[in-house]
Amino acid sequence: FWRLSIPIGETTDHPLINPFGPVSPSLEAVDLDPILVVVGGSDLLKDRAEDYAKTLKNFGKKVEYVEFEGKQHGFFTIDPNSEDANRLMQIIKHFIAENSS
Repeated sequence: FWRLSIPIGETTDHPLINPFGPVSPSLEAVDLDPILVVVGGSDLLKDRAEDYAKTLKNFGKKVEYVEFEGKQHGFFTIDPNSEDANRLMQIIKHFIAENSS
């Protein structure tokens, strides 16, 4: 699926896919708004999401990382009326309220 997300001829080191890759500009000096990273504990991309959040935190960025144990990628769209999807909506609501000026 990565090929659907990057320009033809590029690799997964493209900055859109790998923001900390060898051809990506450093985000350390960039002034970023607070970031909410949400991942399912069984998501194939969990390790990437966790690394993304940790690296940004190490850069001194305000990052909130939330993991839903045992859930897959897009769990909140697969079952939008589930308890976990509702909990995620509350987390998003709280994050926006806490970080709005």
